[in-house]
Amino acid sequence: MRRWLDMIAAGQSARRIVLDAGLHAAAGLIDRLPPMQRRMQGVRLIEDLAYAHHGGEVQRLDILQPAGPGPHPVILYLHGGAFAVGSKRTHRAVAAAYAARGYLVCNVDYRLAPQHPFPAAVEDACAAWAWAVDHVGAHGGDAQRIALAGESAGANLALAVVLACATPRPEPFAAPLYARGVRPVAALLYCGFLQASQPARYRRAGVSALAARVATDAARSYLGAAADQPGPAQALADPLCVVEAMAASPGLPPMFVAAGLADPVAADSQRLDAALRRLGTPCSAHWYAGEPHAFHVMFWRDNAILCWRDSFAFLHRHLPVRMPAAPSGAHTADT
Repeated sequence: MRRWLDMIAAGQSARRIVLDAGLHAAAGLIDRLPPMQRRMQGVRLIEDLAYAHHGGEVQRLDILQPAGPGPHPVILYLHGGAFAVGSKRTHRAVAAAYAARGYLVCNVDYRLAPQHPFPAAVEDACAAWAWAVDHVGAHGGDAQRIALAGESAGANLALAVVLACATPRPEPFAAPLYARGVRPVAALLYCGFLQASQPARYRRAGVSALAARVATDAARSYLGAAADQPGPAQALADPLCVVEAMAASPGLPPMFVAAGLADPVAADSQRLDAALRRLGTPCSAHWYAGEPHAFHVMFWRDNAILCWRDSFAFLHRHLPVRMPAAPSGAHTADT
């Protein structure tokens, strides 16, 4: 309840508050479903680990730790929600899908707009990455084998962290990541809202008035007066544009890019695919006909199932789970 009272006090719209409350209610229901319970079998949930402090606020993440001795490959997951709604709680089912496959998942909360506009969310995402590098080893994770993943606004943040790790940046929250020298092994970006600024581009044929309004609201609550004309200080709000402006690859990791073709923001993913291919960066791009925004979390849909299969095939290539060696003379069963 405190969460929604704070949203009311911050001037969040009724639509956003209802959506956020609905997402959290749905998460509680999903926990009771047999597929989620099967996913969580053998997965240890470690909740509310502090990874950063800002003023009087503490930013926290959950760890979903798979069975086995490790060290496990790691996925740092950043939830979507237009930079304004959602939480690690609403996206636990997504994190569990990776953990059930043997990945140690850091499921991250970050500060939300408009209470905390840009760069709060990306600052937190960078801090979560730094925390993971320093601490996942204590939880059975492999700090040298970390991938980033996120959907919608979370994909924006994941790509921004990739850039902070791979390129020298002027932002005080990004520069230390490059100096550390630990690079993401891969990134998985679903239905990415990869350019937060200039929401007028959604006022076009084929995009509903509601979708254009949602994009505009997201841009203005996140970027404020810079939403229409961002400057250099807002560069990491538009990580897609940073990649498009590159003349040569700085060594970006392989990326999985997925979007439904009925998604108003699918063009961002298609632009990223084109930019990565021009740079020679390995990119596994997947387009799903007729699918809306965030279709991959609708686990019952055929294309969602296909998207997850495509995701795990990508991870098997670039961040495989290393199975423990069988004892001498033992036989392994086919799977």
